[in-house]
Amino acid sequence: MQAWSKLSKMPAPAIRKLQNELLQKMLSEELAVRHPYYRELFKKENINPADIKGVEDLNKLPFTDKKDVLAPEDDPLYPKKFVLETPAGEEQKGKKKGFSLFGKKDTGPDPADYKFFTLYFTAGRTAKPVPMEYTHYDLDNLREAGARAFDILELTRDDTLINAFTFAPNAYFWQMFYSTIGTGSTALQTGGGKVLGMEKILKAMDSMEAPVLVCAPGYARFALQTLDHFGFSASNLERIVIGIDYAPQSAVDRISGLMKAVGAKDTKVQRMYFVSEAKSGWAECGPGTGYHTNPDHVLVEVVDPESGKVLGEGEKGEVVVTMLDGRGTVFLRFRTGDIATGGITTEPCPHCKRTVPRIMGDIERKGLYLELQGKDGPVRFNANKLREMMFAREGVLLWYAEINPGESGESVKVVLKGTSGSDEEKLLVAVQEELQNEFSVPLEVESSTLDAVANKIGLEKFITEQVIFDNRSS
Repeated sequence: MQAWSKLSKMPAPAIRKLQNELLQKMLSEELAVRHPYYRELFKKENINPADIKGVEDLNKLPFTDKKDVLAPEDDPLYPKKFVLETPAGEEQKGKKKGFSLFGKKDTGPDPADYKFFTLYFTAGRTAKPVPMEYTHYDLDNLREAGARAFDILELTRDDTLINAFTFAPNAYFWQMFYSTIGTGSTALQTGGGKVLGMEKILKAMDSMEAPVLVCAPGYARFALQTLDHFGFSASNLERIVIGIDYAPQSAVDRISGLMKAVGAKDTKVQRMYFVSEAKSGWAECGPGTGYHTNPDHVLVEVVDPESGKVLGEGEKGEVVVTMLDGRGTVFLRFRTGDIATGGITTEPCPHCKRTVPRIMGDIERKGLYLELQGKDGPVRFNANKLREMMFAREGVLLWYAEINPGESGESVKVVLKGTSGSDEEKLLVAVQEELQNEFSVPLEVESSTLDAVANKIGLEKFITEQVIFDNRSS
């Protein structure tokens, strides 16, 4: 990866030129030579990597979908097809060696860069978790991505941080871990509610006088709304960094409001967007400024979810990622299933002036654009919008929704637990009215106990809470 101080201020044409060079190198020297899946695919589809001169030619290459990377039941070693092979001995014979006195370096591949070191997994939110092999080379990139994210977030070694991302073999937790280690910040790697539990996390935040909390958005909201119950203070809290799960702007506003309500020192909320298949996450410098990507590490496209056509800047579409600098598991034109509502832009950030491409708007899940069968035919239902509305709704502590089949058509049931002291009967009526005005599907709202809702969504069991349950296929 390049020097961030230079790359982050590089003009857009220069960034595109760099990406063209990295893409050509990745295709010709890595994927076509030692990537089992793409090497086979190029032969099958009669694709000559030399014909791909740069980013503008990417539409000549096929997409990789989640179904392409899932291992069949009878082939558990299938994921190895997406792992770069170690260079053969013949390649090493052709390495050019020079005198360090003149700044010369070996130009051939270094086998050590391809040696397996650790295994992380995708989150498995929409399919089975996919294993992702990391080498030391990849971990160096992950550390660098973390350092860049901290630079964008303006976090330094002077900040004391509570990392409440769930401890698991995934890039989300480990990028934050390496970020704090690399920066030298005082940090408690709690492992999230699954490891330490809410009460101990809040106690640590209070006793360490930590100004920064990092966690999933739903967990942040729950923590702030239960401070009084556990008897802790937020007087030293200055900012919350949210990531992993769906984090619309309404979540930023809601969490910021809750921080103010509990007496936090400041109410700064920043977002991060993680893509497992990109082996890194990207940060926003300020509300709505967009996720600042690493264009020397990952190439990001935004395409039409239906046709696959590459869209122009600012157009809403599906995020597609291509690794430009990586070893271990590598993907080419991987369709994430994430929808960037504001598309992508290469304009300089108006807030921090950095020039790297930025993914704009909220990140929705393509799989949550649903079609329900109503009495009079199909009805569109955007569960992303439901999540946005429920996150922003005052008085709601926890919730989930079920999509259920029925003789007269399919319907949605929302189950919630109100905050302490709320009038749940009035809350149910208000939520029912708001949702029914927004969605043209049969919808009912009911309340349940805290334990029942928390257990259902896996508040302190899963990497992120699960709030949409489609019972039609069960």
